[in-house]
Parts: sequence; structure tokens; C-alpha cells
Amino acid sequence: MFLKNAWYAAGWSEEIVEAPLARRILDDPVVLFRGASGAAAALDDCCPHRMAPLSLGEVEGDHLRCGYHGLLFDCAGACVEVPGQANVPRWAKVHRYPLVERWRLAWIWMGDPEAADPDLIPDCPWLVSPDWAFSHGTVTYGCNYVLLIDNLLDLSHTTFTHKGTIGTESSAGNPVSATRQNGSVHIERQMKDAAPSKLYRACGDFDGNVDRWQKIAYAPPGNIIIDAGAVPAGSNDKSRGIDTRIINFLTPETDASVFHFWAFARDFARDDPAMTDFIKDKIEVTFNEDKLVLDRQQEMVA
Repeated sequence: MFLKNAWYAAGWSEEIVEAPLARRILDDPVVLFRGASGAAAALDDCCPHRMAPLSLGEVEGDHLRCGYHGLLFDCAGACVEVPGQANVPRWAKVHRYPLVERWRLAWIWMGDPEAADPDLIPDCPWLVSPDWAFSHGTVTYGCNYVLLIDNLLDLSHTTFTHKGTIGTESSAGNPVSATRQNGSVHIERQMKDAAPSKLYRACGDFDGNVDRWQKIAYAPPGNIIIDAGAVPAGSNDKSRGIDTRIINFLTPETDASVFHFWAFARDFARDDPAMTDFIKDKIEVTFNEDKLVLDRQQEMVA
């Protein structure tokens, strides 16, 4: 059961090139490609002739040619050429999914095309602002996407699952508040005079305890932004601390697998590529620790 009338991250814009990219989204096969004009497109990954995957074909200009019998389709999904014959059957077409590129991601609408309003795409200004730098990546989990939502909303697990990176004793020991606002869920945890995590100590060069915060905003179906950071204990001075946004866009692949498009945006060391790589390495370790648990959790659920 998936919510289809919603925008989902289909991939990072940098992933969509001339070579067709096969991706299963909401358990439907999709092919993503970028034409010569630079526009990205998303079609049903199935040629109507003999049901060969179009992702096995090639991009020609702004068209996609099936790699089996050579039928040629435009970005709207209409067949424009059938090798060996002049006429093109009316039924020779594939479904086109609305696709919009924004915030360095390609967003796909799997439901009613008439309802695909680009204004409904989640805001993510940290990925394009000169005031922020970011690390990013993708993890594919072998679990239902609801288990990953639960994981990202309940960060008490970090105390036990992520001892070497982002976890601290205070994460599980401090209460949270939860509210509902205009169709979204907001969760907040404040941790006063607490030991910084290993990641925070490395990023913020803290030599003592800190005041930390975690403010999580979840908007269905799978968009979670975490406002998190720390300042020296008792200072209330963000210029002496670190401010981050952990950006999470979850796109179900199947009922038992999910793509996690993540970014870790920061307001410090913005021009330091070594910091970008360091954070990417640490966050990948962190999310793969989650994957180890969630994939096994899905097995137990099943």
C-alpha cells in the first residue's frame, strides 16, 4: 500500500545521465534518462512490443530506443519510429511519469498526472544555499519504508546503535515532545550540559559538554528534516557551535525495500572538501549500522 499522489525523490540529478537508469519505485519499474536538450524524463520501463526493459536501450537525442527491437520513444512516451515499417501503431506508447528537478534531486509523481503540482515538492533550500555545505548519498534498505520512518523519528536508538559516531547516553535519557502541525509531525529533544558525540566533537572541536538539540519534522509520505546541532554548555551562542540539517527523502522501492536519499548540510567549514568527505564517511557508517538492524527487523516482521 503506497501513497501515489505525492512527490518522491527518484534520484539525485547527477545520477540521471544519457545512459538509461533503471529504478523500481512504489514497486513499479521506471526508467530515468536525460536527453540531449538536458531535460530528464521518466517512463514506464517496459517496451509495449515484447515487454523488454527500456533501460536496456540507448538514448538518441531526446528519445529512448528499445534495445531489443529498436522501437524509438520520445520523452512523452509516444513511439515515433518502428524499424522496418512506416506506420506506428496507436497502442505503441508507454506511460510517462511527471518528473521535476529541484534541490539537486529529480522528483517523480507516481499517481494521477493531473494532480502533479510542483509546488507540493518539499522545500530543501540548504542544498542550494551558499551559506551551507553538504555531504550526500543514497542507501537502499531491505525493509518496509515505515520501519525507516520509525527509525528516523525515534533517535533514542542512537545511544545503542551508533556508539562510534552520533550516539550519546543523553539521546535515550532525555524525553521528547511531539506535536502535529498542518499534516506533519514535529518531535523535539533538548539535551543540556551533555557530552558531545564523537562526530560532534570532531566537527565542532568541543573540549567540554554541550547543549544539544534535535528537532525533527516529518511530512508524509517520506520526507524527514532533522534540525540538529550543539553549542558549548550554557553559551546559547550558535557562532561557537555547529548547526546542521540531516535531510532524508524516503522512496519505497518495493513493500520490503526503500531508497534513502540523504544529505547532511552544515553551516561550518563550508569551503573544506576534507570535512565534506569526512562527514560523508561517518554518515555512511551510521546509516549502514541502521541498515544492519532494519534489514533483520524486516525479516522478523515477515
